[in-house]
Formats: sequence, structure tokens, C-alpha cells
Amino acid sequence: MTHWTASIVALSLAGFAGAASAQVDCRTIPHGPARTDCYLGLTQFYRGQSDLAAAKARAQADAAWYRAITGTDPPGHKPHRRR
Repeated sequence: MTHWTASIVALSLAGFAGAASAQVDCRTIPHGPARTDCYLGLTQFYRGQSDLAAAKARAQADAAWYRAITGTDPPGHKPHRRR
């Protein structure tokens, strides 16, 4: 159960990296499952950041192509309103 606690702490610290100034350092955790979970959690966090950056870049590239072809900005996303 201890390795789950360490992984939850690592993920929560990594998730609030912008809000908290603490750096996650998996090297400070003793060798074992908890340290492995820490590295796995950080890997997932950084993969998510990378995927988000790639999606943002794709959206910007698509918008640039739209502007180049039509000469106007792409239509904005309309929020879904509940009835």
C-alpha cells in the first residue's frame, strides 16, 4: 500500500507543477516499487504535456492553413448550451 501512496503523492505534485514550487525528485525515494511508481507517474505527466503541446500546434497549423486558403479566420468554437 505504501507504493500507491508514493505514486499518488508524485502524481499530485506533478499535476500541480504550475501552482506548487516543489520539484518532484524520484531519486529521493528509496529503491523499490514506490520509486518505480514515481518515475512512471512522471512519465505519464510529461507524456500528457507533450500530447497537449502537439495538439495545440496541430490546431494552430490547421488555423493557418484555413486562413491561407480562405483569407479569413476559422470559425470559433461555439460552447454547448444546456436547454
